[in-house]
Amino acid sequence: MSFLKQWKKEFAELLKSPIITFKDGLILKIEYRNEYDESHRNPEIGPACIGYYENGNVYCEEYWVNGKKHRLDGPAYIEYYENGNIYHEQYWINGKKHRLEGPACIWYYGNGNIHYKSYLVNDKKHRLDGPAFIEYYENGNIRCKEYWVNYKKHKLEGPAYISYYENGNIHYEEYWINDKKKIIKI
Repeated sequence: MSFLKQWKKEFAELLKSPIITFKDGLILKIEYRNEYDESHRNPEIGPACIGYYENGNVYCEEYWVNGKKHRLDGPAYIEYYENGNIYHEQYWINGKKHRLEGPACIWYYGNGNIHYKSYLVNDKKHRLDGPAFIEYYENGNIRCKEYWVNYKKHKLEGPAYISYYENGNIHYEEYWINDKKKIIKI
């Protein structure tokens, strides 16, 4: 597509009016759609969908491109607690949860501490340099860790699943290789 045609398409997108959903005179949702009636907005401009609580605070922001969740420079889905703190965020590329430089999904407790984080590549758990899934107690201590490689629970040296008591002591361990359980230590 020529530069001029691309520019005209992006300019026309800027001029599109959103679909606004009201309830009792309050805005519940603002949504942008493309000519095929798919959720769509250039992520550099802003989210394709914004949901609101009845108090007016943002409930969620969703970035969509041609009907697929997608954003390269941040999370494509962000959900908030009613007080405005982030509840969870998800990184999506071309309709799949995907992030190489950090966790693709992060959930938070109401106090702002991380509840859990999950590392995904093309919608599947995978991480080479540490656990692909980590869950935390509300106080910030680790509850459990899972190691996944090539979408299989796997760790050659040490346990692939470790559960902890809230005080940080190990509760139990499971040893997995290529998604096959080998040993459980309690």
